[in-house]
Amino acid sequence: MVKGYMWNTTTFKKTFKVTKLYREMNEKYFGNLLEDYTLEVVPDPSSQTPAVAAITPYKKRTGTYAAKIRFNSRIDWNEKNVRETLLHELIHYYIYVKTGWGALFPHGPRFVITMLRINLLHREHVQVYWHEGKVTLSDGRPK
Repeated sequence: MVKGYMWNTTTFKKTFKVTKLYREMNEKYFGNLLEDYTLEVVPDPSSQTPAVAAITPYKKRTGTYAAKIRFNSRIDWNEKNVRETLLHELIHYYIYVKTGWGALFPHGPRFVITMLRINLLHREHVQVYWHEGKVTLSDGRPK
């Protein structure tokens, strides 16, 4: 990626095959429990902090679930970081679907247990780091 380049949703989805990756992870780690999602690639997806990615799960009127996943367009993404970050966000989605809520302690015990189970059973490398009071990616970049 060229320095200073900003991703758009279409290019991001095609480059990293996000739909295929989502389906594979949903089947392998979550038993196809996760339903619809939309993906957006926008600058600073979280209104509170300049986040790498954010997810907003919600229950639809039909009783099914959906989620909006937003990736930061200003990050120099690569396949490894997209995979780790998407899986991290899908853990949040899974917890929401299982419990009906999940934002009270977003990286609390439920998240950590699910993350460790996936890491140990499937040799993934999803992590949550704290750096100066902020969550960061496994390579130390602020999340």
